[in-house]
Amino acid sequence: MIKSFVIAILFVFCLSSVLHAGNGDKKKMKSFSLSGKVVDNSGSLTGVKVVLDNKEVTVYTDFDGNFTIENLKEGIHTLSFSMVAYDHKTISFNPSQENILDIKLYGR
Repeated sequence: MIKSFVIAILFVFCLSSVLHAGNGDKKKMKSFSLSGKVVDNSGSLTGVKVVLDNKEVTVYTDFDGNFTIENLKEGIHTLSFSMVAYDHKTISFNPSQENILDIKLYGR
């Protein structure tokens, strides 16, 4: 009787540990996407270099000034925006469910 009780307790303990570990993995695997548009006083900017976390990921804005970065992990990230003849701009952000940025660059 005591042996069955001990086995049952161990089974419940092991099961709860496995379930708890599984929930932690789902949280770690959560990723986000970021999209945005870069403009100046005249409108959209094509070809702006967008660098995530000091060159971990680099993308360029399209013809309409839009960019997208996929698979962002939770935590604080740094984005740098640069283009010839414009002031360099750097921002920090923490991804959430909806990540849409509007960035304005100013000419030199």
